[in-house]
Amino acid sequence: MSCATLDRYGQDYCVIDTHNLFVGTTLEDEILLLGGRDELFGRIADECENFGLRLAPERKFSSYSGGEQIIICCLLLMHLLPDGARILLVHALETLSPRNRELLLERFAAGLPGARLFSLTENGPQVLSHHV
Repeated sequence: MSCATLDRYGQDYCVIDTHNLFVGTTLEDEILLLGGRDELFGRIADECENFGLRLAPERKFSSYSGGEQIIICCLLLMHLLPDGARILLVHALETLSPRNRELLLERFAAGLPGARLFSLTENGPQVLSHHV
């Protein structure tokens, strides 16, 4: 994530940027660093199956494709963010197949129905109208 994007929008949005999705190197590390509970890995792993993605506890994020990393990051944050969060997706949906994009948006709607999703455009954040 460029520092300029985070500096500019980080106060108003949870910024999910394809350039820097994680702090840790594995999902187990990330859950620990973000204060998630131990059972969170299993729940995310189950949800990833819907996307055709199999998680392994010790597998490094760098071994997943960019789209897989987006899915993992978003599913993790859905479990950690408050329902009214404003989430800014920076080049995230573009990395996904149409099927996985739709599945992820459906999962956001079910998991965080009060959240507002935005996509970063050249004119700034634009609300995703099918998730309002």
